[in-house]
Amino acid sequence: MYEVVWMRLLSLTFSVTVYAVTIVLCAFMTGLALGAALAGRIADRVRRPLAAYGAVELALGLTALGTIAALDRIAPAYVWLHEQLGGAGATFTVARFALAATVLLLPCTLMGATLPLLARAAIAEQAAVARGTGALYAANTFGAVAGCLLAGFVLVPALGLHATNAAAAALGLAVGVAALLLGRREAPVAARPTTRPARPGRGVALLCAAFALSGFTALGYEVLWTRALVPFTHNSTYAYTAMLAVFLFGLAAGSAVAARVAGRVGDPVLSLGLVEAAIGASVAAALPLYAHFDRLVPAAAAALGGLGSWARVVAVIFAEAAATLLVTTVLFGATFPLVARAVVDRFEALGARVGAAYTANTLGAIAGAVVVGFGLLPALGMRGSFLALAGTNLALGAGLALATRRPAGRAVAAAAGAAAVVMAAGLPADVFRATFVRRFGRVLFYREEVTDTVMVTQDARGERMIRYGDGRGTAGTFSVREDRMYAEIPLLLHPHPERVLSICFGVGNSLSSILQHPVTRVDAVELSPGVVAAAPFFASTNRDPLADPRVHLTITDGRNFLLTSADRWDVIRLDPPELHTAGVVNLYTREFYALARDHLRPGGIFSIWVNVVMTPEDDLRLLVRTVAEVFPHVTIWHGPFRYSWVVNGSLDPAPPDLALLIRKFADPRIAADLASIGVGDPFAFLVHFVRGGDEVREFAGPGPVVTDDRTRLDFTVPRSLDSFFGFANATTNGWLTDLMMPDSRVDVGLAVFLRKIGRMATFERPVFPHLVHVDATGLDPETVRARLAAAAHGPQSGPSAGTGTRPRHES
Repeated sequence: MYEVVWMRLLSLTFSVTVYAVTIVLCAFMTGLALGAALAGRIADRVRRPLAAYGAVELALGLTALGTIAALDRIAPAYVWLHEQLGGAGATFTVARFALAATVLLLPCTLMGATLPLLARAAIAEQAAVARGTGALYAANTFGAVAGCLLAGFVLVPALGLHATNAAAAALGLAVGVAALLLGRREAPVAARPTTRPARPGRGVALLCAAFALSGFTALGYEVLWTRALVPFTHNSTYAYTAMLAVFLFGLAAGSAVAARVAGRVGDPVLSLGLVEAAIGASVAAALPLYAHFDRLVPAAAAALGGLGSWARVVAVIFAEAAATLLVTTVLFGATFPLVARAVVDRFEALGARVGAAYTANTLGAIAGAVVVGFGLLPALGMRGSFLALAGTNLALGAGLALATRRPAGRAVAAAAGAAAVVMAAGLPADVFRATFVRRFGRVLFYREEVTDTVMVTQDARGERMIRYGDGRGTAGTFSVREDRMYAEIPLLLHPHPERVLSICFGVGNSLSSILQHPVTRVDAVELSPGVVAAAPFFASTNRDPLADPRVHLTITDGRNFLLTSADRWDVIRLDPPELHTAGVVNLYTREFYALARDHLRPGGIFSIWVNVVMTPEDDLRLLVRTVAEVFPHVTIWHGPFRYSWVVNGSLDPAPPDLALLIRKFADPRIAADLASIGVGDPFAFLVHFVRGGDEVREFAGPGPVVTDDRTRLDFTVPRSLDSFFGFANATTNGWLTDLMMPDSRVDVGLAVFLRKIGRMATFERPVFPHLVHVDATGLDPETVRARLAAAAHGPQSGPSAGTGTRPRHES
């Protein structure tokens, strides 16, 4: 529960980039390792270890309350470091880690200290080492499963981050009090030498090193499988929670099972070698199964009776994760009791040896997250990284088995070698790309980045689309009409935009429209380097915007860019992915809107895109209500196909100005850009108006708002059919959408789209009452009304106009 809460809070400051998240995770796990190491040194000399454990839990509960307060106030320190160190490079990375560790080290050290103390309290004799440590580790990890699910599915959505943290602290304090009371009644354990125990022998050190290597591969697999599964689970907060829960459940189940048998095995090192070899073999077996997920998952969903509810979608996500992860993680869980049995060579060193093993495993896991995520994945790709890790487990298993000098050990080593050969030879080179080719057809560009998998596909008509491995919203040559309009809306409404901040590059269509205006500088922010690398494939519609010297590109997340920037802009505009996408809600909270507001120049306009078709109506009201709480003046506009809104907020009134629009349309470059998307004059632009002023507040209504503490939207949107339960969308080539409504004879995606379009059209209001400076144009009001009516019935208004048969969006 603490990890869920603290990681979410830190992402608000440290950013949601893979690098930042990994740094925070490493700081978290460093504390666990340090706590295990320190507790291991003292656990064998504590006479009442259960009471000592209770004291640690009490300290953790109290510290956790202070930790969340520190996380709320960490932003100024982060911004100062960013200013001093430039926000990039090794020095800044170390400084960012140090800052995260400053806040997390104490509570995480206390967490890490618990296992050695509990082991010392619960295990009474040498013969019970494997059973006791395995049972404790299993119980603790089953608790982690419960905490992960409770926080991710119930408490954070219902109560928010701070209340969830308080609930976790209350549970910890209760555990601490109970342990103290029980510890006062426990008989003091047998005295242990007060001197430092002898250093572990060479065999123990080698076993700890092997356990560290096992931890390296375990977290490496977590990184890789999370990346591999998102094309099928998709990128929602529930999907990540489900995958983590399955991973932890496997560890707990494996430890629980092994605890019952590890004490009876004749040679724990040989058994450990066999388990490590089996881990590598299980991955080798899971990959071919995964390669057919694009066929197996639809069949399983159909057998389930369709996907007409969120609960069934979640069941499929759990099933996907279990099919690939469960066997491997059960085997990983079995390693701890075997390692404990092997390294506790003297009972008086129980706490020290358990602490050393746990520390080694955690340090190995930290290395696995860093090396696999930032080294192996970019260098070898997904297939190569899986082969490297599986080969490591097979080699480790063979090495441990051979070290026993038993005939059975040679047999295990031979089997491991054969498995490695079969795996390397039998796994197709395009195992990951092939699933996308079968779903999307011709793939022109494919890149497995550290951040995500990015590709460019081309259909039979020659239309190109950028796609992401996690299935989030996208754009292409066919979406140019929508994309250009999103940029034109705030640029046309601002009298003299000179400096523009554009967050989310997409394929560059929107950025190219900004550059048709006489702006002096455009700061473009994009999270994924692969997106920028794919831009040349869309030169026919994006007009190579990055070649314009006015454009300054930064690879980071938009919120972090604003947090660390001292600049101000005339227009700040965003095209984020759909709201069911994990992490995107950080760009839709009250605090983010306030951050953007504070970076606007006088008269500036904030503009954000939202897919109204894929957002439930109540959630859309919540979103608009949040914007209106920060910005006193709000107008809403729709795109040409009406499936999206652009919500503008400003501190000063920014109504549609007819005289200003006529002047802007007189600029040949602006007029040509708008004509290219079927907007020939100001009246054709004005019919995209939805509502403004009091009409916006009427639509929003009373109620709560989206905050960093209670994000709401990322939990409610994925639970709706509007978002296809956060599991599919129009950009995934109908992936399982035909199973989400009772009548599978219709194109479900198109049916949902058209139904919602009709509903959203009822919220549109006439633009004429909001027009200003009509008299300055020389046109009488009746002429203006007539021209607006004519434009409203023109070819540009309607979802069937333009290129493409199904609208998609740029992000």
